Amino acid sequence: MRLVVQTEPGVLELNYTWLPTWIGINGRLKRDMEAKLRDAVVGLTLDERGLEKAHRLVIDYLCEMNPGVKGLYDYLDALKYVSLE
Repeated sequence: MRLVVQTEPGVLELNYTWLPTWIGINGRLKRDMEAKLRDAVVGLTLDERGLEKAHRLVIDYLCEMNPGVKGLYDYLDALKYVSLE
């Protein structure tokens, strides 16, 4: 699982329900992140490689906005090992 999911062809959505609560319920942070990352993901091919790039962009942004949270990158990146079957 990644921090972004493709909800329909060409549409990405933040997988906020899997984020720590203090991030997932922060509407302002989500809006700011969407505005900042929009240009980086528009036109991105949403195959495995593109979804992984978007996943890492989200993680990088969240870590940049929360520099005092040690281990946040590894915590968020580890979600890629979770799968729902």
